[in-house]
Amino acid sequence: MKNLLNSITKSFILNEQLKVDAAASLQAITDIVSNIRVNNKRDTNRLHVAKEHLRSIRRHLRSLNERVVSLEAELNLLKEEK
Repeated sequence: MKNLLNSITKSFILNEQLKVDAAASLQAITDIVSNIRVNNKRDTNRLHVAKEHLRSIRRHLRSLNERVVSLEAELNLLKEEK
């Protein structure tokens, strides 16, 4: 965590663009949530809802990535037609 913060700070100071891989971040969060152990029903239900939200976000991210690829291909075709 400290290395990540140092990297972000360095990028900010040097005015570099921060590149965050959404899929990798989502996978890391999913791993963290999957390893949480709870002792009561309320927290179990909350964890279940969080996992459902992560699955929904993953599907949405995949859909967005497919749309970006499609739009990039369309843009390339339009550029070639000029």
